Amino acid sequence: MRALVTGGSQGIGLATVRRFARDGGEVAVHYHRHGPAAEKVVSEIADQGGSAFSVGADLGHPEEVRELARAVAEKWDRLDVLVHNAGEYPRRSFLEGKWDDFERCLRVNVIGASELTRLLLPRLAHSRNGRIVFVSSVLASSGSRHGAHYAAAKAAVEGLARSLARELAPTVTVNVVAPGSVDTAILAGDSVTQRTARLRTIPIGRLGTANDVADAIAFLASPSASYITGATLHVNGGLRMG
Repeated sequence: MRALVTGGSQGIGLATVRRFARDGGEVAVHYHRHGPAAEKVVSEIADQGGSAFSVGADLGHPEEVRELARAVAEKWDRLDVLVHNAGEYPRRSFLEGKWDDFERCLRVNVIGASELTRLLLPRLAHSRNGRIVFVSSVLASSGSRHGAHYAAAKAAVEGLARSLARELAPTVTVNVVAPGSVDTAILAGDSVTQRTARLRTIPIGRLGTANDVADAIAFLASPSASYITGATLHVNGGLRMG
């Protein structure tokens, strides 16, 4: 199995890279600002007898998206799994936001992912059992007090995924994993009061981990999910049900 994970140098992306490598997959680790972290996980995988390489790109710039696709296509004649995990979430209120903030969020989370998919479709189709997994957020359904642009972008991601699921079937399945509150850098600024209040909203009573989400991604990328497409899998401890 050959997989490209965008935003693969930290958080959910890093956990997904490690999970794929542990399962015997070859992994392309995309990064934007965290090159040393990407190189570290590539070395870690190599030390364990696995195969991985890193490639940097800003998904908000078309030419860099094209370079990313070209680097993967030159390395592999087929791509089995494409995980769209990279994203940006500048936490600020709607009134504090500006045109550029909204546009940047859409470019990285939606437009860049869409273009990367289009460019890599020949490799995914060549696999004959291609898998695309988008990482969304519970905020796509619930909205956000500190990121209307991010919630809107993730809602667009889910619409894009369902549309691609219809268009690319039966050759490629397309699904979404929508995490809730996950203990990654995005929540590192929580105060004790904020953390306590957050936990009260989660029936399971704890924050999710990056590995919780990576396990869901790995399932949707596996042969066990061959009859699932156009679905959104909520990984949120019961924060959102249904």
